[in-house]
Amino acid sequence: MKITNTFSVAGRCAKTGALGAIVTSSSPAVGARCPWVKSNTGVVLTQNVTDPRLAEIGLKTMELGYNASAAIRTMKESSNYPEFRQLAAVDVNGESAVFTGNEALGVHGEFSGENVASVGNLLSDPEIPKAMGQSFLDTSNLSLPERLIEAISTGFDMGGELDQEHSIALIVYEDVSFPYVDLRVDYSEDPLQDLRKLWEIYGPQAEDYKVRAIDPNRAPSYGVKGDE
Repeated sequence: MKITNTFSVAGRCAKTGALGAIVTSSSPAVGARCPWVKSNTGVVLTQNVTDPRLAEIGLKTMELGYNASAAIRTMKESSNYPEFRQLAAVDVNGESAVFTGNEALGVHGEFSGENVASVGNLLSDPEIPKAMGQSFLDTSNLSLPERLIEAISTGFDMGGELDQEHSIALIVYEDVSFPYVDLRVDYSEDPLQDLRKLWEIYGPQAEDYKVRAIDPNRAPSYGVKGDE
């Protein structure tokens, strides 16, 4: 079986309370397994030898009012094989926590700071998670989706994974139960560029789709390109 590499960023916007994650991998459809977000709760990243079930445990822990560190502890204690897992969490208050098991693949790294956590395995450079986290912190003037894209772009610029990245996903939740942004490139020879193109198209319409759901009376007129 092919060994896959993954690096990712979880973040919170201190101004709006929005929560989100971005993740890329050499494997296909990484967005189906690794990034998990719930509005007014937190963000969980589960990767390396991925067990998506742990994300539900981590989000439930934060939903009960516990912080990101407690979520990480609960996920570790719930796993039969914590040594194979790489986990990160950011809670609704901006606290963050990370964990990398001692069986993590290849060169790996992690970073946690206020409102951000980043992790990676089978990396070309162990400093990539720290650099991505710092990029996130340095771009607070941007929207959360843009900050996450810029952060992971830093990882690509530093060499990314040892193998070529093939999939990428961006998920952002604001103050409602459905995602504000949920963009995925499940397989591509240039997933970052494809995601940027998707964001260029979807980004200007994201708020309109939210308004249509909450208050159709305030929504843009129907019949305009992009309405559904």
